[in-house]
Amino acid sequence: MSAAAEKHTIMTVDDTVENLNILEEMLTGAGYRVMPFPKGKLALQAALRHPPDLILLDVMMPQMDGFEACRRLRAHNTLADIPVIFISALGDAESKVRAFTEGGVDYVTKPFQEKEVLARIRTHLDLRRANRKLLDHKQHLEEMVRERTADLQQAQKVARLGSWKMEIPDNIITLSDQACRILGLNSTENDRGDTFRLDQWLALIHPDDLEQVKRSWSEALANHQDGFSMEYRVWSAGTLIWVHEDAKFEVDENGRPVRAIGTIQDVTERREYLDALERQNRTLRDIAWTQSHVVRAPLVRILSLIAVLDDDGFVVMNRNDILTEITRSARELDDIVRDIARKTDNFFKPEPIP
Repeated sequence: MSAAAEKHTIMTVDDTVENLNILEEMLTGAGYRVMPFPKGKLALQAALRHPPDLILLDVMMPQMDGFEACRRLRAHNTLADIPVIFISALGDAESKVRAFTEGGVDYVTKPFQEKEVLARIRTHLDLRRANRKLLDHKQHLEEMVRERTADLQQAQKVARLGSWKMEIPDNIITLSDQACRILGLNSTENDRGDTFRLDQWLALIHPDDLEQVKRSWSEALANHQDGFSMEYRVWSAGTLIWVHEDAKFEVDENGRPVRAIGTIQDVTERREYLDALERQNRTLRDIAWTQSHVVRAPLVRILSLIAVLDDDGFVVMNRNDILTEITRSARELDDIVRDIARKTDNFFKPEPIP
């Protein structure tokens, strides 16, 4: 009895008591817990209370056949990912196609071989475990993004902001001490202290951003907007930094803007953090794209071998050899998922914003 089997519960659904007894004896002997049910409706109710790890489902049953039972399972979020293997005396292609259409992952015809059924159970339990690991890591990455976003928002709340005021007709700007420090302007060396001409401010803006800044100002005034918000680069004491600027307009009795009041904040660290995060996300997408192609190879091989098992006329390979290859491919897929987990766990994490 394997340690993995001890943790798994298999639900069997068949209206024939003899078949339920045979399956229970076989599965119990392999180390699985068994939940036998003679009707699809009873099985659904029990699955909602205690979801099994896998379901062996008969097709031909009164009141609710296997196809309907499988369709209802897939309609429940908590049950939708449970693998369903159909076991039926119907061996025609139409029944098999419908089984997969309704959400089944496999189809075994009666009379079945014990080793074959157990091998297929192990394969689909391994596949489900691999899929859950991928989902867990996806949720882990999403949680990391939420935490970093929260850290960023908190950092912005406690950040010190510089303020400024501009008399629009005169194009004269009055800066707070913090705004002067952000822009690298020395008010003690200025004839008017903390008051500067607009062209002195504009001269600090990076040439590639200057037209954007002028356009934002012009459009806001022309469109009678309440204000504007933008980010751009400036030279501060010989160092290129990013600043975020918010502004609101004050108007006279005729509705004409006469004054702009705003804030300016050095957001260089945040921009660098976001750029690093974007580079990380691009690399992560590249890893995910590459690994998805790697995952597909053993998965396709498993599905192909399962199809071979369903083909009674295929005699090139020994069935035990096929089952062995299916198990080997499932373990290969599990190794690939573990490798993805290691890569995401060891992935570069940008330093938290001070």
